[in-house]
Amino acid sequence: MMKNPCGTTRATIIANTEINGTPIYFGTGVNPVNSPAQFFVAWGKEVLKGGLIRTFNSESSEEGFLWFIDEDEAEAKYDHMQQIIQNLNLEGRL
Repeated sequence: MMKNPCGTTRATIIANTEINGTPIYFGTGVNPVNSPAQFFVAWGKEVLKGGLIRTFNSESSEEGFLWFIDEDEAEAKYDHMQQIIQNLNLEGRL
């Protein structure tokens, strides 16, 4: 049985999409860092490695993972990230 490296947890993907080569994920996991957060939004090519996701928040335009307590808030961020990445890709083409 493979153990999770420190600072990661197994990701269960609820929804995912890809916009111009950038994957975006909405899912659940157990955030063991003394937090009740269990929903995440992640984006970028290397954010899920072997089905694992980092258990802390990190955000840049290329990749990120954000944890949420509230499912509706996480789902709204997932929808918003799709718009942001679409806009970044459109601006990059101008």
